[in-house]
Amino acid sequence: MKSPSIILIIFSFMFFSCSDITEHEEIVEKEEKIVDWKNLDLSKDWIAGSRNSIGVNSDNLAFGLSNIYQLLDLYSIGIVYRGKLITEDYFVGNKESLYQTYSVTKSVLSALYGHIIDKNILTDESLKIGDIITIEDETKSSITINHLLTMTSGIGDDISYIQKSNPISYILNKDLIFDPGTWWQYTSAGTHLLSGIFTKITNQSAEEYAKQYVFPELGITNFLWQKDISGNSNGGYGLQLRLRDMLKFGHLFLQDGKTANGQILSSKWTNRSTDKLVNFSSTFGYGYLWWINISNGQPIYYAVGYGGQYIIVDESRALVIAVTSSAGSSAQYRNQLLDLIFSNLINSFDKVSS
Repeated sequence: MKSPSIILIIFSFMFFSCSDITEHEEIVEKEEKIVDWKNLDLSKDWIAGSRNSIGVNSDNLAFGLSNIYQLLDLYSIGIVYRGKLITEDYFVGNKESLYQTYSVTKSVLSALYGHIIDKNILTDESLKIGDIITIEDETKSSITINHLLTMTSGIGDDISYIQKSNPISYILNKDLIFDPGTWWQYTSAGTHLLSGIFTKITNQSAEEYAKQYVFPELGITNFLWQKDISGNSNGGYGLQLRLRDMLKFGHLFLQDGKTANGQILSSKWTNRSTDKLVNFSSTFGYGYLWWINISNGQPIYYAVGYGGQYIIVDESRALVIAVTSSAGSSAQYRNQLLDLIFSNLINSFDKVSS
């Protein structure tokens, strides 16, 4: 028979252990609540989180990540959930490395157009490009900013423009493949024309404008943006960013265009640009240089770059995922990666109350 003193010791151990657990859970919950993920100061560094945070199925997340880590072309992956950086892993490079984002550049250029419209530098996206630059061809002159943002301009895809002596003229001298607004065609040439028009409107390249007005609000100080011979930022694929800064850009949209220091983009613009404006199917479409996927009734929008560069935003879960990959990655790699992200990683996180 156990002595009363032993029973008392055991009972005391159980009492204090349970108290410690309860106290720990209260601290974790309290810590979760103090992060206002809808109003983060994005100019500051990320708050570190845990994969065991409230709302995270840690086993499911670990399983998904372990499968992604086996993909040989993966360079880096970062996950922010409810305003906290819970995953940041590098297989090529480190947190200070600049990654070539390729066509993720297009989504950043789209945001800059939102900024100049919000500031009334540009009236709206319905403006015809013939009202900004001289174009003799009447049909080409009728192309609008909206057409270029939605890739419905009729300009064909041609990435060799960056090597030309006059890239904008080179693009405009080519025949349209359809009348503006009648069809959809992915085109880096069209978004480089958009960059050239941006320079014309603002008297600054997209790089210069972003550096002065937008990137400081996101704490983005280390980046590179390729220019053409005329000084226009490469609108199709020329931006290099850190993984953490890719996450910042995605989180700006999760926060409806604002940071703790104020509104960077209007919520009207962030909502419009990530809406399914061009319908490919009932669940898949395109916005203002963003891809849109409807998953389980919820829209998930993402910026996509050649080779497997992604910024993925799921507002229903307060979730942002950024991925960088080898430019030489295979289609099989990219399909496997996206399947693991959409079928496993995203479902590892609880939805947030609206």
